[in-house]
Amino acid sequence: PQSTMASHALGFLSTDGHGMSGMERVLDERLTNPALNHVPVALSLDTRVQAAMDSELSRAMTTFGARAAAGVVLDVHTGEVVAMTSLPFFNPNRVGMAGTEELRNSVTQSVYELGSTFKPIAMATAIDTGVVTSMARRFDATHPLQVGRYTIHDERGDPKRWLNIPETLIYSSNVATSRVADEVGAAKMQTMFRKLGFDTRPDIELREKARPLWPKYWARTTVMTTAFGHGIAVTPLHLASAYAALVNGGIWRPATLLKVEPGHAAKGRRVISESTSARMRQLLRLIVLRGTGRKGEAPGYRVGGKTGTAEAAVAGGYDRSRNVATFAAAFPMDAPRYVVLAMLDSPNGTKETGGWKTAAWNAAPVVGRTISRVGSMLGVIPDANRDIDVSDITPLLWQEPGAKQPTGQ
Repeated sequence: PQSTMASHALGFLSTDGHGMSGMERVLDERLTNPALNHVPVALSLDTRVQAAMDSELSRAMTTFGARAAAGVVLDVHTGEVVAMTSLPFFNPNRVGMAGTEELRNSVTQSVYELGSTFKPIAMATAIDTGVVTSMARRFDATHPLQVGRYTIHDERGDPKRWLNIPETLIYSSNVATSRVADEVGAAKMQTMFRKLGFDTRPDIELREKARPLWPKYWARTTVMTTAFGHGIAVTPLHLASAYAALVNGGIWRPATLLKVEPGHAAKGRRVISESTSARMRQLLRLIVLRGTGRKGEAPGYRVGGKTGTAEAAVAGGYDRSRNVATFAAAFPMDAPRYVVLAMLDSPNGTKETGGWKTAAWNAAPVVGRTISRVGSMLGVIPDANRDIDVSDITPLLWQEPGAKQPTGQ
């Protein structure tokens, strides 16, 4: 009845009334078997939140001329999917009119190199494994990093100096992140990615799921580039579930489209310690207060998150003219409840963005506006007087007189 709303999550029926995709397919037997069909089924989706996510993503897709978009709102404590948007839409009532692109669920069926959104995961790994014990420790980002025949470099406007941990994330430095990852090493990085499920299809009831692209060989450069989200491709849902674990105290849980009764969330598995998670909440909040995530702020909702802009991976390499822009966020950072993620595939720059087509300019505002619209519906009261305490790390941020704010990836 709602035509395109949540069409990918709900799915469609065959002419004889059987579920062919989405939750219709998952629940087909339960809904058609007379012995089972008296048992009520409740989904975790909230139509109000879904409508807001749909409208903000659709607006951005039109504004930036993107070829596809994906969005998800996830409960960080239960894994419940409150909204799942994949664009372009299809209408389940007129499924014959839809092509393969419309039918594809980009949240679970498309894998992308998600760029710098991986940096907080790499940092959490470094902190949790004891590779980095002090936020003040600096890494050399004065010049591009040459490793064998590869050169890793930062955006043009980034500070060319030694950066500490919060600065590395605020400026989104590939060079400093690579140096951290080099010390973490292949074994620890792979262990973390595996704990987060990055080597298997996303964990959710839907059948429409893609397998991630996992590096065949973990060279020294592989460890460095995967730390900033290149050379490994996962679905947007993988990333949303990973961010839930980063902020919820360190527990990874599978995502679910079924309503979870209070106290019945999946047990999940610990991926980082409580203290590492507390540190990540501070760092993610700082990225929104001081870094590339500023346009993702929703006043009063204490948003934390990370932007990511990666060249679009195509057969045999990369298409430099296209990128994938993502903002993965959570709120409120003093006591996180929800992850909100938005991704645009191949957005263009506009006059308003000064030609920029990075996530800071397109995906981050989608998340900020969505949170502003749905926060109170989800029971989070906006409060301009509350925030997470970051006072132990703000003194580490070097203030350049007249420095311009980071605009990078």
